[in-house]
Amino acid sequence: MDTIESVREPNLDTQLRQLERRLRDERDEVPPAVLHEWVESARARFAEARIVTFVPILVERLVRTHLDLDRIAARTAERLLAGTLPRRWAHTQGVARRAAEIAGLLSHEDGKVLAASAWLHDIGYAPDVAELDFHQLDGARYLARAGWPERICALVAHHAGAAAVAELTGLTEQLAAFDDEQSVVRDALWYCDMTTGPDGQPVSFADRMAELRARRGPGDPVVRALATNEEERAAAVRRTEMLLSH
Repeated sequence: MDTIESVREPNLDTQLRQLERRLRDERDEVPPAVLHEWVESARARFAEARIVTFVPILVERLVRTHLDLDRIAARTAERLLAGTLPRRWAHTQGVARRAAEIAGLLSHEDGKVLAASAWLHDIGYAPDVAELDFHQLDGARYLARAGWPERICALVAHHAGAAAVAELTGLTEQLAAFDDEQSVVRDALWYCDMTTGPDGQPVSFADRMAELRARRGPGDPVVRALATNEEERAAAVRRTEMLLSH
């Protein structure tokens, strides 16, 4: 004969899967893998609940507090970078601060996309993500596998003049899987990255380029690509500065 516990547990599983489906329908921009991870994490917090009937309600309340896309992006970046690459994490936080300053000048959707992309732009450096030694593409592919919105994946893929680096490293075809949107959001992401130093401090575009050359050296593909993409980077910075001046 089944015990009360053996009946309750499958019923709880069913309710939580239904909750996931409902939340996915409401917030289709949230990666399904992330949503599932949060539901299971919340479930674990209430594993000792004496009244199992209340667990789905408690799980839903907890998960809903995390459903903002930029919050999800921030936690994802922190998980991937903070422990293994603290300096890269400091830079990422600085870029995100820059993005927060600009987001209010954009539409609500564009502001959210910019904020999330700023948090995620350098996750391709993380040991758990890096595959091709091309951080823009590595990050974008990781996000795509996790179910992140295509637009955010593409912004990460193409930030900081990635196309020129791809041409030098033979990865143009792989990068072409992601569209390079020519937009104010794309410019703003480049601006945030190009005016934030490696420790997260605001810097000028000229100082950022000088630091990049000194840190990477002349043989690095990123430095070699500056012959092609430095003016493109500078133009994105100028356009965003014009936006900020109005």
